[in-house]
Amino acid sequence: MTRQQLFGVAIISVLMQSTVPVLVKSTEANEFAIGCFRLAVAIAGITPLVLLRGRLLALSRRQWLQLVIIGATFGAHWLLYFFSIKLATAAIAALTITTYSVQYLILAWLFNGERVAPFEWLAIGLCFTGCLVVSPGFSLENQVSLGIAIGLCSALCYAALPLLHQRAHGVGTLERTWGQFFFALIIFLPVLGEANWSDLASPDYYKLITLGVVSTLFAHGLWVKTSTELPALYSSMIYYLYLPGALIGSAVFLDEPFTPRKILGVSLVLGASVGLTLYRLLRARRLARIEAGLESR
Repeated sequence: MTRQQLFGVAIISVLMQSTVPVLVKSTEANEFAIGCFRLAVAIAGITPLVLLRGRLLALSRRQWLQLVIIGATFGAHWLLYFFSIKLATAAIAALTITTYSVQYLILAWLFNGERVAPFEWLAIGLCFTGCLVVSPGFSLENQVSLGIAIGLCSALCYAALPLLHQRAHGVGTLERTWGQFFFALIIFLPVLGEANWSDLASPDYYKLITLGVVSTLFAHGLWVKTSTELPALYSSMIYYLYLPGALIGSAVFLDEPFTPRKILGVSLVLGASVGLTLYRLLRARRLARIEAGLESR
């Protein structure tokens, strides 16, 4: 694919992923049913490809353990995210998940020793401020506030995934993707009995199928390809379309209003995240010029 084609595919992938909050919020299926169904569809679609490659048996015990940890983290991320959507609104849950980029910085600082500049700490603070702005109160007894808190925990798990994948770089991308879904499903199996299958009508199953096929199998598959082949800056910038996509979808299909507080919160989180990405790009370019001897410190 050309770079222009990759851009188009990446945008389509993110827009498909942005339907998740709306579909989760609108279906009567509970968090356990949604997770089990989506993961089962993903596993059914990707397992034949993995088996054809025949690389699973060559993995070491340490690599299998890495896949288990990746899957458990991903499963926790999904379960918390679905709870967040059900408790809060689709748009607010999408807002909290967008903070994963700044939470990744904190994790990289804690575990990889990466330096965090003052401007980056400011962006981190603005992102969390945006979440506080949309919260109706500071008590977890409030359903929306509880949903925001759970959503931030979900974003933390999501932010940990790149670090875990980096440590498992010896495992192929397809096998890591399979492990992420397979062991997440193992995490969901103990709560399979809590899924409310008997309460679902035909429209709910249609939404679950859409979540499993479109938002999981196709969207994640396309995103793995584009995020691998495109420069990281472009991938991260394109991913920020997730938030406005979810915001518009929640307004059109769920009648969630555009309140001044919501607009301010979204502006803070999105603006800080984009500003942070651009700052890191400019810093990386400057360091490259210094190393090439084209610029002094």
